[in-house]
Amino acid sequence: FYTWNPGAADSRRGLGLGLALCKSIVSAHGGVITARDNPPHGTVFGFTLPLEEVKLHE
Repeated sequence: FYTWNPGAADSRRGLGLGLALCKSIVSAHGGVITARDNPPHGTVFGFTLPLEEVKLHE
């Protein structure tokens, strides 16, 4: 994992684990993470999760 352009934003360095953690959580729930270019700068991330009925125990 790495951080690109660490001087940007508020100058605090992260470990670069955020998207990996998000992918793990979304995948564990049967979902998919997507990324697309956002010209002229940046990236747009999204995710989908399967819709299932939740049965409550009465």
